[in-house]
Amino acid sequence: MTLVIKKRGRPSKADVQARTTQKPKRSDAQILSDLKDRFNILGMLTTGAVGKNIRAVTVTGAPGVGKTYTVEQILEHFKEKQNTQFEIVKGALSAVNLYKLAYRNRKAGNVIVLDDADSIFNDEDALNLLKVLCDSSDIRKVSWMKESNALKEDDIPQSFEFAGAMIFISNLDFQRFVDEGKNKYAQHFEAIMSRSMYLDLRLHTRDELGVWIEHVATAGNIFRREGLTETQGKAVLSFLKVNRDVLRELSLRTLIKAAQLVKSHKEWEKMATVLLTK
Repeated sequence: MTLVIKKRGRPSKADVQARTTQKPKRSDAQILSDLKDRFNILGMLTTGAVGKNIRAVTVTGAPGVGKTYTVEQILEHFKEKQNTQFEIVKGALSAVNLYKLAYRNRKAGNVIVLDDADSIFNDEDALNLLKVLCDSSDIRKVSWMKESNALKEDDIPQSFEFAGAMIFISNLDFQRFVDEGKNKYAQHFEAIMSRSMYLDLRLHTRDELGVWIEHVATAGNIFRREGLTETQGKAVLSFLKVNRDVLRELSLRTLIKAAQLVKSHKEWEKMATVLLTK
């Protein structure tokens, strides 16, 4: 008799196939409405973290679309309004420095933001710390029982209670990795999703990215701030839309690069084609 063990929460192959099956194409208006809702939820979750009601948030979506900007603007607002303490760390972070970061921001109402720190999944110690920091338990006791001169020098105890909030921002689609279950990180992604409020901004396809970037450019008056006329701004958006599928990257950074080229030379489209497309 063969014992088959099905991992808790792991969808069946049929479930995965159903999820990845081509869905009916949505209109630009439908995409934009959904994205606005999701970014609004991101704002509410960030406010909830400051308000001591949300313990951990994991946000995923394509790079360069405003995830970190949205979170940072809200945190800055509360810093000015009620002196909220927060720290944003971008990039690589060692386990011991994550422990020190958590200690500095251990009080309720403090917020830690890890932005594009996916290398943490390659560090078992850092990953275990992250799981504790994101846990939904009322009491989150964090411990470091290894010898560490770094902790001794800063007079940091080997254990403490963490009452702050964690916001983990990633460019990776956690749900896709978990559903496929093939990647070695899938179980770690699943663990973080289970312990936090998981928000997928659904900015994964070129259509979704194109709609959102056009919205942000218009609503945020980006072209005016870049010194472009309305006509030039429309030309940039048209270029991005026509070349949507061949751009090396489709993000707000791409938009800014195109705007800079418009200001630099009258043949900017030829330059943009060479510099920004595959």
